[in-house]
Amino acid sequence: MVKGLVIFLLLLSSGFPVEILSDLLYTNERGEVVAEGRVRLETKDYVVEAERIRYLPKTKEVFAHGNVHVRKKDGTLEVRGKSAYLDTKTGKGYFLDAVGRFRRFNFTAKRVDRLEGDTFLFTEGDVTTCPPEDKELKVCFGRAKIGRRYVFSFGNTLRFFNIPVAYLPLVIFPVGERRSGLLPPTFGSNTYNTLIYIQPIYWVISEDKDATLTLDFRDRQAKGVWLEYRQALYPEENLYTRLSLYREPLPPGEWWEGRDPGTFRRDRFRFELSFRRGGWDLGIDLPSDPYFFEDVYFSQRLRTLPFTLNLLSYKRVEEEYMLFLNTRLFFDLTSPDNSKTLNLLPELAFFMRPKKLKFGYVSLTSSFTNFYRERGLRSKRFLFLPEIELPYRFFGLSHYTRLRLITNLYFNEGEEGYDDKVLSYLLEHRVHTFRDFKLGSLEVSNTFEFLYSFSPENFNNPQFDSFDRVLRENNLKLRTSSSFYLGGFSLGSLYLEGGYNLLRSYRFPTDGKLIEEALLPLRAILSLNPFGWASLSQDFTYDPNLNILARSVSSLTLKGAFGSLRLSYVVSRNSENERVSDQYILGANLSYRGLSFGLSSTYDNLRRREIYRSLNLGYRGACWSVRVSYRMTFYADKGDYFREIFLAFNLFNLKEFTLPLRRR
Repeated sequence: MVKGLVIFLLLLSSGFPVEILSDLLYTNERGEVVAEGRVRLETKDYVVEAERIRYLPKTKEVFAHGNVHVRKKDGTLEVRGKSAYLDTKTGKGYFLDAVGRFRRFNFTAKRVDRLEGDTFLFTEGDVTTCPPEDKELKVCFGRAKIGRRYVFSFGNTLRFFNIPVAYLPLVIFPVGERRSGLLPPTFGSNTYNTLIYIQPIYWVISEDKDATLTLDFRDRQAKGVWLEYRQALYPEENLYTRLSLYREPLPPGEWWEGRDPGTFRRDRFRFELSFRRGGWDLGIDLPSDPYFFEDVYFSQRLRTLPFTLNLLSYKRVEEEYMLFLNTRLFFDLTSPDNSKTLNLLPELAFFMRPKKLKFGYVSLTSSFTNFYRERGLRSKRFLFLPEIELPYRFFGLSHYTRLRLITNLYFNEGEEGYDDKVLSYLLEHRVHTFRDFKLGSLEVSNTFEFLYSFSPENFNNPQFDSFDRVLRENNLKLRTSSSFYLGGFSLGSLYLEGGYNLLRSYRFPTDGKLIEEALLPLRAILSLNPFGWASLSQDFTYDPNLNILARSVSSLTLKGAFGSLRLSYVVSRNSENERVSDQYILGANLSYRGLSFGLSSTYDNLRRREIYRSLNLGYRGACWSVRVSYRMTFYADKGDYFREIFLAFNLFNLKEFTLPLRRR
């Protein structure tokens, strides 16, 4: 008998050694190697631990008894049980009274047999993704065969808190890598349909290509089919395309009431294409009508999408410059008429990155853009904007001077009265300084920025984007930012911005009206954290010349052990002191153990009604969850509310299923 580590020369047929480490090791009268005590046996793929192991050198078989623990070295399988058997030549074996884990699934079984390759046969057990000590949801089976590609399970009973709720004689699902087959369906009902069934079918074509065919059945609305194709080309380069076809019943259903009759299409479609390769980006999103998204999809984001975008772009990024080519065509989903939609057909831009010279940096922004629409103002615009930047230190302060030369040329069509050129410049000078001080345990960190900006003239040019906003200014501005700490705890912060225009003119912050006064609007942002459970914030813009609070956002947030509450008030006024927005926004989230509740509501004082509300009530178990969601949205163009109810549940933390219960 020998204590310690012994490496047997078992290379005769297995092709690799078997190592045995034990407290007691001997050979019995039948020539079998017996290891007892704390025994550890290691093969090429497995590690076996037990109280007693018997090894048969002639047949290369291993028998393990007592607190047997078998694990695969790649981490995909781990089993504990009473006894086990392993044929090291073929890799076959069995395990009795097994408790373990296969990939992300925890299981128990009276017997586990390892067949050819990595195929396992489980007999009389259960499987779950819940923790082993808390199996709230599990599937009990009579027999299950697990291979590299699929799991075949027979005689299955779904048990919820050990109460049987469903029975399936056969379940087949893929494991490991991507596998072709049926994906989880969507089924339910809504206001217009008593039955909705959407079934996606997944097809793995190759390592870099796959496709999905989705069948969409609704008993009253349009029935349809989707075909998706995806291909990976290179890292961050891919091809995606989807064609969705639907046929509407005749005559049009009640969901078409109140819509423009001219938009009705019996055969409806959406064609999508996304292609990225070598700096090129091609995107097509073309629906047959503006109501396609509202009728086909269930998510709030898609159903309220304001537009789709068709684009062709090219981007080249080099160390010293960037080159962009964009063609953008928008399809307006908020109106049946797309003739007033502004498009970029095309835009060519060249940016020279800041180039360091002896005195500072030089950069360039230049572009040609064709702003096109069928009806309304359209123009071809040339931009040429060279810049010089001078950063330096003077009297211990950080200085930054920037000079931008502005050359904008316009070839306007569709409307008259606009300037066709903008020749100007913008000079800015900034001075930064930092001042911190400490008074006892109170610490204050301050940043000061002095800004002077000058531009000599106003222009009545078309306003397409920020490059067109060239204003006459001779401004002095001061910006300060302070943060307050007490004993290392953040008490809050304060941001202030104000100024003076020596040319006595500026644009009002909300409606852009020209105001011929000297004082510039004051911007202030105050944030207070008096306690760990409460915070206050106030963000406002005030015009002292007109005595108008142009914009104000006030928020109160309360945090507790079980959730948070947020209340906000948002109001803005134009230069005539008329309210253009006035809303209360309430948000709350509560959670206690597995139970969760969420509330969001927006009340519009101008419309004198609640324009949005959402409620969520859910519970998360050990490996499952359920949530009921209610949404109410006011659509001003229809003068009515849309109400939606969804039931979402997740079984075994694998995939969430969403059932649309009501939509009106």
